[in-house]
Amino acid sequence: MRINRRNLLKLGGVGAGAALAAGVLPWPFRKLSTAEAAEITNYATGQWVPSCCNMCGGQCGFLGYVENGVLRKIEPNGANPNNVANVSTMFAAAQAAGDIGRLCCKGNSGIKQVYDPDRLKTPLRRVGPRGSGEFVAITWEEAIEEAATRLYQVKSQYGARSIVWFGEDHSFTHLQQDLCDALGTPNYHNHSNLCDTSRKAHYLLSMGSDRPLADMEQTDFLLVWGWNFLSAIKWVHLASIFTRARQSNPNFHFTYVDPVFNTTASKSDRWIAPKPGTDGALALALAKLLIDNNTYDAAFVGSYTLGFAEFQKYLNGDGTYDAIPKTAAWASGITGVPAATITALATDLGAAYTAGRKICIDTWSGPGHHTNATQGGRAINSLNLLLGAIDDNGTLMFPLRSGPGRKAANPAWPAKDGWRLDGKDNVTGTPMGAVTKKYAMSHGSGIYCEARDSMLSQKDFAGNPYPVKCAVFVFQNFVMSTPNTQKNLDAIENMEFVLCVDTHMSETALMADLVIPGSSYLERFDFNANWSTFRSIGLRQPVIESWIGGMSEAQFFLEVGAALGLPGFKDVPGQNDVDENYNQEEWTRFMATGNGGAAWNNQMDWNALKASGVWIETGAAGGTQTNKFALTRTYSTAAGDTVVAITAGNPASQTVYIVKRGSAVRGIANGATMSDGEVYQVGFATESARAQFWSPKMNGYFAGTTTAVNASVAGDPRYHPLPYYLPPEEAPTATFPNYFISWKEVEHTHSRTFNNPWLMEMKGDNQLYVHPTLATAKGLAEGDWVWVQTPYGAIRARAHVTAGIQQDTVGFVRGFGHWAFGDTARGKGAHDGWLLSGKAEIHSGQAVHKEVACRIYKDL
Repeated sequence: MRINRRNLLKLGGVGAGAALAAGVLPWPFRKLSTAEAAEITNYATGQWVPSCCNMCGGQCGFLGYVENGVLRKIEPNGANPNNVANVSTMFAAAQAAGDIGRLCCKGNSGIKQVYDPDRLKTPLRRVGPRGSGEFVAITWEEAIEEAATRLYQVKSQYGARSIVWFGEDHSFTHLQQDLCDALGTPNYHNHSNLCDTSRKAHYLLSMGSDRPLADMEQTDFLLVWGWNFLSAIKWVHLASIFTRARQSNPNFHFTYVDPVFNTTASKSDRWIAPKPGTDGALALALAKLLIDNNTYDAAFVGSYTLGFAEFQKYLNGDGTYDAIPKTAAWASGITGVPAATITALATDLGAAYTAGRKICIDTWSGPGHHTNATQGGRAINSLNLLLGAIDDNGTLMFPLRSGPGRKAANPAWPAKDGWRLDGKDNVTGTPMGAVTKKYAMSHGSGIYCEARDSMLSQKDFAGNPYPVKCAVFVFQNFVMSTPNTQKNLDAIENMEFVLCVDTHMSETALMADLVIPGSSYLERFDFNANWSTFRSIGLRQPVIESWIGGMSEAQFFLEVGAALGLPGFKDVPGQNDVDENYNQEEWTRFMATGNGGAAWNNQMDWNALKASGVWIETGAAGGTQTNKFALTRTYSTAAGDTVVAITAGNPASQTVYIVKRGSAVRGIANGATMSDGEVYQVGFATESARAQFWSPKMNGYFAGTTTAVNASVAGDPRYHPLPYYLPPEEAPTATFPNYFISWKEVEHTHSRTFNNPWLMEMKGDNQLYVHPTLATAKGLAEGDWVWVQTPYGAIRARAHVTAGIQQDTVGFVRGFGHWAFGDTARGKGAHDGWLLSGKAEIHSGQAVHKEVACRIYKDL
């Protein structure tokens, strides 16, 4: 029987329930029911333990109050910047004013996550058909031995490359990478590819920093595209820095661009709702108006950018690249936003610049989860370049961020078994010889959609035969998190061995051969390099012992590596012996204080870190640093410095000069030649040491000097060196005339918080937003059941008729629609994955979650 949506809904409830019944709730859980009901009046009998949250990717700090081994209460840790502010001066000011930080509803509900009675409590071995939910309980020793044996068997028969690995990106990642390397598989993936790799790609191409951060608190004019930052909170400090800016700055203005009127839109001064995937056209029209009105930073553009003249030719449509002027009327025809609205926004931006006000422009996953995300993002970034709104207070800033890295690879580990299957890297040794990677701006997290397709086809990204026989999923509900759920199920069904590590019997675990109970973040160690503009580290540490009697994922990987006989997994660093008692705390402590080299290692004391839960860099290197592109170096021929020319335009209309040392770009050369002792600026971390309207890297593809893996793309506008407007690939048609999108709100994270009763009480369903105009045309009223159909599948949802969505668009909050996971989650709402194509974004390989054409009709 093929595993599909219809029969999973029949099987999932029974099978998952049977599996979860294994084990009996131990005493801490039984005591919690009484403890919860009693108000805490005396905190002297317990202790507060600092740690870091993992209810979402924000990793905010918290203090857990523990009494008699039971977690009773969670409070924010105001010593952690993630809870307060992302700029050092603002963080210090807030602390001086008595700010104790904050936690969102997810962070506060962590107590219901750790004590969820539906948590997996023992390792499970599948005994029935895949997806049936028929498992038997086994011991931890049996699970470690079975995992090691099955991995060894697959590697021996098919080679290490036949193992493909998927993991979360904020938890125990280094040990997973180590285990992949020790096995020899090149096919490690993590969650970033599902999140923001297209954002990383377009910021790298434009500015050389893959994750700049918005200084909202010190800005005057905030323009945000497709990021519901006041609800889909990445870091809880976002709400506070925005609120302080709004309350303290009489000049503060906020324009928000998003097809959905969400929480963030409700706090804006202007909401603009373009058709999904058309953000690049809107940005290009704004850029043209700023230039035409001469309200841009000509000095910054002249000194620190590459390709402005070519960009202006493209905007003017002078025939060099096309004959279409990128006017407000042109953008209006594409986006559906009135030309007068576009013109008014450009006028306001220009006036803010002319008045010397700080401007902050940022974009995230709204535009980022489309097939045209990289080029559209570059178009939005061009506004920062034009206004000089980069790496200064009140603008988009480049963070100083580093944290514990991986320990050095063990010299006994084997070479990688061939090339990656997903097209992330330039590879050699394929049947084609040496080839260029498929995704020009891929990220280290890999390409999920390509890996999934290889699991199905048993071929690599270029169509070469490639055995994929084993899939490992760690804290990753692959079935629901990767677009095109049916393909995901079929891919897993095609595996010989599937290992899943998770806290619950997720939809992915339901398909596994071996299921390992995951730990709660309240029960384990981990590190977080905080996303502040200054260096800071958060420590996750156990607040309580595992009440299921389990082990952390890190410990499990150490044990599996040791069972496989892989060097380095129970070897104490600095020694060559094997220590059977080597555990995750010792490993974590070594990563913090003994991993060598990083300056912050010398400042960090393990006991102090455990006592406070956070480390913040001090001294001359500490604090937020601005305008880092203007820092200087000294030219030295003895050290290998040379001057190299970089051109923009075909043929070149601009030539600039950079300083290189070997293959590394060192900065902006003062001219075509330089002498020893000359001081020069470091500039930006791009090929030209400048912020780039024109990308030399993309031009390599466009000009034909670099070829894609499957064909030459010379002249292909998708690879244009300028931020060329590309329409979304999955645009509406006569048969499917509407856009479908999904989004996140504060109550939930991905698909993993939907068994939490507190959060489901706040948001327990995902109604389909339908604009009144479309609802009238389809005969829909509030609460009607409606079908959403795409070329790939159909789902049924209740209609919410609202003017809070672009009129050609329908959508809902994603993450609902579970058929497993737990009693609270199961059967609530609809899942968007059944509707999606399963494509990857053109340049970054980002999984495309927000782009598909649909039609809707009333369920009769």
